[in-house]
Amino acid sequence: MDREHYHYDQTILERFGEDKKALLPLPDVAFDPARYETVLTDKWGRFTLKKGKHEYSTSPDHVCTNVWLKITSRQVQVMDMQHRPIVTHRRLYGDQKQSSMEWLPYLTAISRKPRSLFNSGIYDMMPKNMQRYMKSCGSTDRGAILKVLAELTGRTGFDSALQTVNQAILYQVKDPDSLKNLYRRLYADVPELPPMPFQSGVPTLEQMPVDLASYDILLQKGGVANG
Repeated sequence: MDREHYHYDQTILERFGEDKKALLPLPDVAFDPARYETVLTDKWGRFTLKKGKHEYSTSPDHVCTNVWLKITSRQVQVMDMQHRPIVTHRRLYGDQKQSSMEWLPYLTAISRKPRSLFNSGIYDMMPKNMQRYMKSCGSTDRGAILKVLAELTGRTGFDSALQTVNQAILYQVKDPDSLKNLYRRLYADVPELPPMPFQSGVPTLEQMPVDLASYDILLQKGGVANG
């Protein structure tokens, strides 16, 4: 910047100062590189773009209604007609049929009315294994299980909730507490401890002789020893 300009009897820094005087001010409102449009959802709360090839979900509260879309290069943001956010999808690309489903609003809604699960379109949209699992669960636990699935979906995504259901089918468990435990076993961030270094000074232990006859006598007496 301190070098002399090749044409003017000024430094480059001085010439840059002259250029800045001619610059226009930046706009007060940032440029929004997005397309806005409205679409009508179907009876499941879904809508399509790209001539029906790309399908997106909204929520059970927005079926057969108009919603606002903010479409950017990466996302499709869904809003109600008052521009309040509903859900955000990763934008789909390509000419093949694709679907983007955000399950959290659906699971949250049906967990409040678990008795209507099998009469709702939400059940029909579920993967086959999840349908099978919900059918096998007792009616008293179904609402709690749906709440757990919504919680797991909100925490690490629907795929992790579905994988937990697959494990529950494998182990034949049908209660919410077991579902939580299976999830923790699959996705808990347990730190891996380094191996304990071997020290030559640690003494070796000899195996002590074990006589189980005394235990046999206790078992024969029902676990109570006579004084």
